[in-house]
Amino acid sequence: MIREKLRRPEGKKFLLAIFVVFCMALAILIRATIGGVVEEYNMPLSTWTTQMYLLQGAMVLVYTLVLTLIFSLPLAFYFFGEKSNR
Repeated sequence: MIREKLRRPEGKKFLLAIFVVFCMALAILIRATIGGVVEEYNMPLSTWTTQMYLLQGAMVLVYTLVLTLIFSLPLAFYFFGEKSNR
């Protein structure tokens, strides 16, 4: 049932909208977290350890997925909801 809905034009638009939301959230969160650490602690990226890269990357990925999920709910209602006859 879900796969059938995603193959329709509305489903393709929904997937494109989700991709755009994911990219926007990813860009904003990378800038906020990485830039925040660099500015707050005065640590350029060249001084970071591998563990810091992994932890910051995991945090960015988790927050990006959560924000994408939250913003996908209204988009699903918009694309898959009942269409009114105007």
